Amino acid sequence: MNADVLLLLPIIVPLVCAGLILPIFRKRSTAIAWLALLAVVVSAAAFLLVAGGPAVQFAIPWMELFRLEFSLTGWKAFLLFFVFAFQLMTAVYCLEAIRRVAKPLLFLAFVLVAFAAACGVILTDNLLFLLIAWEVFLVALYAVIHSSGDGAEGVAMKALVIGGSSDFLMILGLMLYFAVSGGTAMDAHLPVAQSTASFLSFLLLFLGAGAKAGMFPFHTWIPDAAEVMPAAGFAALPASLEKVLGIYFLFIVSYQMFALNEAARIVMYAFGLITVFVSIVPALVEENLRKVLALTAISPVGFMVVGLATSEVAGMAGALLYMLTHATYKSCMFFAVGQFEAHTGGARLSALQGIARLLPLSGLGFLLAFTAAVSLPPTGGFIAKDLIFEGVVERGHYLVFLALWIGAILNMAVFCKVIAVLWGRGEDRPVPAAATLTAPVLVLGIGAVLTGWIFTLAAPVFGAVLPVEHAGWIAAVWHLSPLTVASYSIYLFGALLFFAARARAAEPAATFASLRQSPVLGRTLELARQKKFDGYEIGVKVVNWIAELVFRRFERLIDEVADWIIRIGRAFSGALLSAPHDGTYSTYLGWVIVGLAIVAALIFV
Repeated sequence: MNADVLLLLPIIVPLVCAGLILPIFRKRSTAIAWLALLAVVVSAAAFLLVAGGPAVQFAIPWMELFRLEFSLTGWKAFLLFFVFAFQLMTAVYCLEAIRRVAKPLLFLAFVLVAFAAACGVILTDNLLFLLIAWEVFLVALYAVIHSSGDGAEGVAMKALVIGGSSDFLMILGLMLYFAVSGGTAMDAHLPVAQSTASFLSFLLLFLGAGAKAGMFPFHTWIPDAAEVMPAAGFAALPASLEKVLGIYFLFIVSYQMFALNEAARIVMYAFGLITVFVSIVPALVEENLRKVLALTAISPVGFMVVGLATSEVAGMAGALLYMLTHATYKSCMFFAVGQFEAHTGGARLSALQGIARLLPLSGLGFLLAFTAAVSLPPTGGFIAKDLIFEGVVERGHYLVFLALWIGAILNMAVFCKVIAVLWGRGEDRPVPAAATLTAPVLVLGIGAVLTGWIFTLAAPVFGAVLPVEHAGWIAAVWHLSPLTVASYSIYLFGALLFFAARARAAEPAATFASLRQSPVLGRTLELARQKKFDGYEIGVKVVNWIAELVFRRFERLIDEVADWIIRIGRAFSGALLSAPHDGTYSTYLGWVIVGLAIVAALIFV
């Protein structure tokens, strides 16, 4: 089998399995879980066979705009390595966890579809096919959320509408990009400052790509989905694949498709910093662990956006490393939460007190993920954040650095609270747990610690996308500089903030609850909880208002006008039209003959 065919198997095999094989075993959830695992293993084997050889590039000619082009370079292989790792862990986890999914066939089939779409996004070199793959991923995300059963339909629709809106922005941006750049290539390096059209194209594509990663203001569906989705589903899609794909495309937009100017950087900084704080502050007072993890999955996107905005090698490398590290540790955490809540019956922090003592292996995996989440050395999180700080400072944007530093402190405080709850006082008698549930947590927890080392080993593959000869693009773990001191100070101030709040709380789960009593912040958090700032909810209300205005007010007016026209018509023509209708057969036959004569004249004369 040649390399071209092998390259397409990670797209074809999951789709065939999802559409043709899984439905045969739809009533046997364990069987479809094993088949899904087999599909992932076959796809991974095909990927490894191709990745072990030279770079592959080929095209399937059709039409110029729809030319199907695929390639596998070292950079893409590195990303796909993580994608396959996430999907393999998801498939293993589902061998046991699928029993708790309301609609197992729908869930696993569309997880595989999303997996195939993710491979398509990374492998393609054509922007239009990339957009098509994104659409497939969006539909799969909708179906996976919907598989959760009762109460999930509204959340699934919210994710679909927000995702569809981002796709609309991307389509508009691509149309402008094609017009200005004169082609569909991903590496035009179009100067944003060249024209108004190029800036508008960048802005639309930036918003569309950022929305895919969960950037403000397109993030509001993520905490809602975290509450209803199966833990494996959230770990596989919003926590990992969607983040990887969104930041991957945002990197293409900001570094390969466009050459940024200062105005573009300011726009990216603004959205990035708002994303950091609009999610991390509510996470301080959130009482549901699923929503805490979802909110802290949004905040890192802001760091990544800022890193890419710098256009400095350090900042961009930090953003890419943070992307992979975050996807790894967040997937680990959600897999662990799936186990925790299976024992407690829910994900409220107050019910999870000391749960890590009952499930020590999963608790250990969560603890390893925690070290990456708060960027402790030597994890990839530490190196990534240090690189982003370096990129911002190299640009001379010290206020942006200060804002990121404060956001990192709040992130540290949030996770200190979570660890205090999970490892707090509780029973010390471990309970048995299925190996298929525990293994993914431990593997991803260890992986989260090692992502920085893996990223460093893979430095040569980035030569095609980043100038790796830059001396500062990989931060050393153990070194001392002003930026590193700032990074270390995050742990100190974050821990102090947690302990100060913990001293005023009756239990760890209630830490920071006093913020709700603050006149300004408390009121703001309450309004946010009521979704008063949710763009989707605001949009729904506006649409309902317009619908009421149009269909209840104008429709009645139109009906009245129509009735009035009918009455006038009857008054003037009723008698005239009624006279010929005398009820006799001969009269009607005469009218038919006259009508046929008129039709014949129109046709033949």
